[in-house]
Amino acid sequence: MDLILFLLVLVLLGLGAYLLFKVNGLQHQLAQTLEGNADNLSDQMTYQLDTANKQQLLELTQLMNRQQAGLYQQLTDIRDVLHRSLSDSRDRSDKRLEKINQQVNQSLKNMQESNEKRLEKMRQIVEEKLEETLKNRLHASFDSVSKQLESVNKGLGEMRSVAQDVGTLNKVLSNTKTRGILGELQLGQIIEDIMTSSQYEREFVTVSGSSERVEYAIKLPGNGQGGYIYLPIDSKFPLEDYYRLEDAYEVGDKLAIEASRKALLAAIKRFAKDIHKKYLNPPETTNFGVMFLPTEGLYSEVVRNASFFDSLRREENIVVAGPSTLSALLNSLSVGFKTLNIQKNADDISKILGNVKLEFDKFGGLLAKAQKQMNTANNTLDQLISTRTNAIVRALNTVETYQDQATKSLLNMPLLEEENNEN
Repeated sequence: MDLILFLLVLVLLGLGAYLLFKVNGLQHQLAQTLEGNADNLSDQMTYQLDTANKQQLLELTQLMNRQQAGLYQQLTDIRDVLHRSLSDSRDRSDKRLEKINQQVNQSLKNMQESNEKRLEKMRQIVEEKLEETLKNRLHASFDSVSKQLESVNKGLGEMRSVAQDVGTLNKVLSNTKTRGILGELQLGQIIEDIMTSSQYEREFVTVSGSSERVEYAIKLPGNGQGGYIYLPIDSKFPLEDYYRLEDAYEVGDKLAIEASRKALLAAIKRFAKDIHKKYLNPPETTNFGVMFLPTEGLYSEVVRNASFFDSLRREENIVVAGPSTLSALLNSLSVGFKTLNIQKNADDISKILGNVKLEFDKFGGLLAKAQKQMNTANNTLDQLISTRTNAIVRALNTVETYQDQATKSLLNMPLLEEENNEN
């Protein structure tokens, strides 16, 4: 049985292989047939397409030729029409422009005539206005010049009076005593503005037994109790020598400048010796004095020569000061006086503070004692309120309470604040 089945399988396999071989052969033949048919069909279609394309191209060419001929004819017609229209428009435009040109020329002519008339009127008006304005301006100018000439005459008169005043001032300043008074006044003004009247003396004799009085003497604290040391300050004003130096500066003469400067310094030297001799008397005075020069220009001429300025300080014990320098010196002295007063009063202030401290300690003890007494009184009141009041209340609990006015009047007691508020 198994053999039969095996044989059947072999037969079936053989049949399958045969059928497969046949199928492959048929597929190959079919493919060759289809390929041949496709080539034939492609050739036929190519031929037909070429034939159709040639026919269509011929028809399109003929159609385009016909359309081109028609279009050319239309363009020719349009060109002729446009040419005729442009010719007509040009003719009409020429006529219109000619007419407009004539109108414009006529308008310009009329406008020119009108402008000429107006300009003539304006010229006449302007000439009249200019003539009137010129007359008014000339009249006003003459009036102004007349007034200015009057002012100049007045100014000349004032200048004459000023010149006379200057001459008078020169005469006044040419007097040595008058110059000294002016310098003293300026010195006094500076000192009085800075110092108090108790800090300086005026026209003071600094040397005992001498009749020479220095213009001002500044009081400086001395070594003794309530004693003072005096700083002499005297003003000097060598005006002639200073004027000669200024004139030499204006001219520019070096020799004259040098000679005038030497003369000025020599005068300052004499003044310094005079102050040293008359007013310096240590220890009643300071070992130096101050020479006050009333103008900054004069002071700058002295300070310009540093060696001369230093020699006055070393040899004559004199310090030269101008208005600003003296003000600075006096201000520094004033500050020093205030510092000394504070130092003198420091001991008194310390004693006062000690007394205040002692009294404050006593005051603290009294406050502590009063506080203790107040605490004792508070304790007593607490005891009365807590003990005695409760005992009285317990004793009165057995008594009947009456609220009528008759019983209240018997006690003759004042109303309490709460009862007054209720009433």
